[in-house]
Amino acid sequence: MKLSKSDYLLGVKCPSALWYKKYCPDLKPDKPKNESVLKSGTEVGELARKRFAGGILIDADSWTDEALQKTSDIMSGSAPVVFFRDYYETKDSEAESDNEIVYEGVVSTQTGEYCASDILRNNNDGTWDLIEVKSTTSLKNQGVGPRGGARKDSHIVDISFQRYVFEKAGIKINRCIIMTLNKEYVRHGDLDLNQLFIEHDVTNEIDELITIERNINHLREILAGPELGIAITKTKCQNTFYECPFLSHCWKNVPKYSVFNAFAAPDCDRIYNQYGTADITKISEEPKSEIKKLEIECFLNNSEHVDKNALKQFVNNLQYPLYFLDYESINSPVPLFDNSHPYQQICFQFSLHVLEKPGAELKHYEFLYDKPTDPRPELIKKLIEYCGDSGSIIVYYQPFEKTRNKEMADAFPKYADDLLAINDRIIDLIIPFKQHHLYSHKQNGSASIKKTLPAFTKLSYEGMEIANGAQASEQFLNFINGKQTPTDTQNMLTALSKYCEQDTFAMVELLRVIEEYI
Repeated sequence: MKLSKSDYLLGVKCPSALWYKKYCPDLKPDKPKNESVLKSGTEVGELARKRFAGGILIDADSWTDEALQKTSDIMSGSAPVVFFRDYYETKDSEAESDNEIVYEGVVSTQTGEYCASDILRNNNDGTWDLIEVKSTTSLKNQGVGPRGGARKDSHIVDISFQRYVFEKAGIKINRCIIMTLNKEYVRHGDLDLNQLFIEHDVTNEIDELITIERNINHLREILAGPELGIAITKTKCQNTFYECPFLSHCWKNVPKYSVFNAFAAPDCDRIYNQYGTADITKISEEPKSEIKKLEIECFLNNSEHVDKNALKQFVNNLQYPLYFLDYESINSPVPLFDNSHPYQQICFQFSLHVLEKPGAELKHYEFLYDKPTDPRPELIKKLIEYCGDSGSIIVYYQPFEKTRNKEMADAFPKYADDLLAINDRIIDLIIPFKQHHLYSHKQNGSASIKKTLPAFTKLSYEGMEIANGAQASEQFLNFINGKQTPTDTQNMLTALSKYCEQDTFAMVELLRVIEEYI
């Protein structure tokens, strides 16, 4: 099996997943949750080329002999003149006919490791600089080593493998550079690529070649052997590198509520390995957290927990009229509008249900922007108009709405007082559920609205065309970037309206549930 840099990262994270990739071709991997992020990474990579304009793109299909040969010819300076002539006659570039910069250069070792580098820069002294473009705003400082546990930046693991392949292929690498987005950059007018990107020289931080080789040999030993007995731990499968595509396969025998819900890391991993099971009914240990003990009790008894006094206190703090508010937003890695920075959340929609007094008819207001320009000015005006100046504003997980209001106040100072006044009225409906003043075994340890709602009501998000915030964001971002037909856009707007309204109506229903338990 050939090993690419993604295979290497996957194997370092969880060798079992690499085993599945080779020996279970019929096993359909999960669709990555961060697929839109991967697409954004491609777009950022293409934009980064303009920072190093005039390079030669290896446009042959990756990992083919043609791509390898073109890369070899260009980097050795032996590319035929006709290649350069054809290239520069068809590309919009001001560069001279040389090989100073190479995009997507592909190399391979004799033992089958291969990689493509985002950008290669010729130092004209027999060495090249390796530049890896990442769509993040910083070097990642968490990862998992071959034996588990924390280790250095996963981006450094990535570029370390690349340098290993290039060096083994006979290409001398001088500097290793990771280029990230600058989170401090605020757009004003046209994009400033020199301000948008930051270069991090990590030459002295990367893994030694002998370390990479040892890891590769370890992975090949695993690939040559039988399937690993224990394929999962919470530490290895989550919060590292990227979403493993074989997660559902590895976790197929794990109950919905298991040791990984009841115990925090690293205790959950220790217990899983010690008992050889994730089934909480077969574990004699108790978690330290009282909330987790309560969860286990509800799980074992198939029951609910109700703290009426705490629920009463929560409801007594509400002041009518009640406003149930929810935002939808996009967060493009490249700032799309003035007064925004990379990955800033830009609100384009809100839903607002209003209950003027107990027993009153429920009213609904909404704002959904339908133009490919900055939605915030119009959204802010409507939000201030609909929310009035008194009454509790109820959200589910307040940091999101409060942070968006603070950001919009900073970007548009003339509305700052009104937006911050809205923040002062916000009450978080997640509190009674997160603190388990009201808890059902059906929640499986989660207080998210997607778990809480079907646990206490007949409502759910199943079957909706847009059923979560990630889908809403991805589709609206496609609209902003001109990647939809008019029909697609109309269907999206209809689906967005239904989804966002469901979010705020869900809060209305959950408050009714609390009142019924009281």
